[in-house]
Amino acid sequence: TRIIADPVEMLDTLREFSFIRDYHLAVFCGSELIAKRGDRTRMCGLFGEHWLCVESCRKTYIDESTRALENCRSRIFRCATGLLNFVIPFKDLQQNDCLLLAGGVREKFIDLEQLERVACERKINGIYFLDEWERLPCATRIEVQKVIDNIYSIMPLLGRDNYYARAYERTIDLINTVSDLSPEIDRCSSVDQVLELLSETLTVMFEVPRIAILYPQGNRQQLVLKGLLGIENGAIRLGPKRSGELLRQRSHRILVLRGDKLKQLFPYLDAHHLTCLPLVVDGRLIGFLALFDIELANRDLMIIELLAGRVADKLVRLRRRRNREEESSRSRRLVDMISRLARLENSRHFYQGTVEMAAELVEATKASLMLLDNDQDRLQIVASIGMNRHLARNLRLKRGQGIAGQVAATGSPVLVHDLDQEQRLALERRPRFATRSFISLPIRCDQEIVGVLNLSDKANGGAFTVTDLNLVQEFLQHAGSLIRRADTLERASMLEKLSWNDGLTGLHNRRFLDRHLEEELNRSSRQKLEFSVLMLDLDHFKTYNDRCGHIAGDKALKKLGQLLARNAREMDTVARYGGEEFCILLPETGPDAARMVGERIRHSIEREPFYQEDVLPGGRLTLSIGVASYPRDGDNAEDLLDAADRALYQAKENGRNRVAVYESGMARDKIVFI
Repeated sequence: TRIIADPVEMLDTLREFSFIRDYHLAVFCGSELIAKRGDRTRMCGLFGEHWLCVESCRKTYIDESTRALENCRSRIFRCATGLLNFVIPFKDLQQNDCLLLAGGVREKFIDLEQLERVACERKINGIYFLDEWERLPCATRIEVQKVIDNIYSIMPLLGRDNYYARAYERTIDLINTVSDLSPEIDRCSSVDQVLELLSETLTVMFEVPRIAILYPQGNRQQLVLKGLLGIENGAIRLGPKRSGELLRQRSHRILVLRGDKLKQLFPYLDAHHLTCLPLVVDGRLIGFLALFDIELANRDLMIIELLAGRVADKLVRLRRRRNREEESSRSRRLVDMISRLARLENSRHFYQGTVEMAAELVEATKASLMLLDNDQDRLQIVASIGMNRHLARNLRLKRGQGIAGQVAATGSPVLVHDLDQEQRLALERRPRFATRSFISLPIRCDQEIVGVLNLSDKANGGAFTVTDLNLVQEFLQHAGSLIRRADTLERASMLEKLSWNDGLTGLHNRRFLDRHLEEELNRSSRQKLEFSVLMLDLDHFKTYNDRCGHIAGDKALKKLGQLLARNAREMDTVARYGGEEFCILLPETGPDAARMVGERIRHSIEREPFYQEDVLPGGRLTLSIGVASYPRDGDNAEDLLDAADRALYQAKENGRNRVAVYESGMARDKIVFI
């Protein structure tokens, strides 16, 4: 009986029965493949690409197909390698002659001699060949005939009378399935989850073998293909020309490509059929869903369109949510950066922090901050990353010279995607830069241009974008207003430092010592801690000054200050108390430990050579030290300093160049030693 059926409906119906599961199916109309279900690499002959195929397989297929059409009867045949196949002729709903081809199983009983001949002809390892052969599903001709009989028995269900009823029933089932998937799509929290669910659905419901997404990138005139199933992972750029060809077809509801047109669009993909569905949300194209190597019925395409629309809507919602999160993250990041910059009171640290933060924002590996001099005529680098420091320190540009000079002169930022294609800038390639893309922006403070920020060499090797430019501009709007503040704070810090420090030795002065001593008294009182005070005085310093001169005396005091600072701990406070007298505050240090510190300092000074010290008694410039401790020797600053001073007097009285720890009863009278 001649069968009349829709080819796609026939394949979909047959796949629902278990008796056909081991077979791979295809439908031909003439020499054109109409639809398939299964893997073509498991079939041989006219359509297949089985690894066992030999040259005679194609001829066998053609001969058997021709006989089946001529006799209007099914045929079972065995190819040269021993694979069993069958062909059933039928007519589609438009009365065109069609063929159902099935294959992918082997004969149950193995002809080892035949397999050995094939292996030798194909130059395949015999053991490997036999292992792969035995993995194939097996059947006898009788079992294959039973499969054909079963197909004929269910064909009435596919006839014209039942076609529309079955199509309606299947369509309702598919729509219900897609509706049930909607909550699953809504629950997806990432783009990858959405695409994974889409890929799984298309595979299970429609047996789509190869799936990809095409999405616009950059200026939205170039498409990128991302494989989801059956295509190698990684993004493949189509290029402007091929992207334009596809984008011009966006008005088509569904685009189908075959043969040369498909090969021209995707020359790197081995595909024979493409169904492309635009993904459109609110009239805006966000990409294409690409289905390769499958012919789909109009009903199935309608369902896939419905599914693709819901997926596209979810992708847009995820993108908007990601944009909001990125905007929020960017705002928090900017606030954090500006907050950190505001805490930098040193202008050098401020400039370096500005460069590093701007580079971090756009992933630049090289950057420089250039400021105009007081005459507003020349730019000089004050901070940089990824540059030779000596080169950066000595590089100067006149206003209007080079890219940075032009930016300083015009006040307009420059964004270059590719210097080779930039008509505005006639510059030769700069070998010190790894890429051809960079950004140069003016820095303003109170609407006045004060410098230029340059960024280059994106970490991923790509080009900077308008988004990068806008992000850095927003950052500089805040950073620029802090530049003068940083300069003001640094000058204030320098003045404060001058007010707290001794001009000759660079040590803290008496004013700073008095303040710090009060703080240490309060802290030690609260935490019930000890601390000690060392009072130090150079022996015979008046004699040294008289004989060597005041310049030598000043140098000796300066050198002594350096030695004391070097011998002190980080937590200690070293101050010049007045004249040749110095004081060291030792937190959390009792009298015994303080004495040991004093002895170490005294020995280091005794061993250190000083200019013309041989004019002094003993031939050395030495130090006497008095020690007093809190709370043992006093609970206020005046008593402690007085106790340390009396201990120092005792050290002098005992012969100089020694350490004395305060004991009650020490003489209070002040004697000046020269």
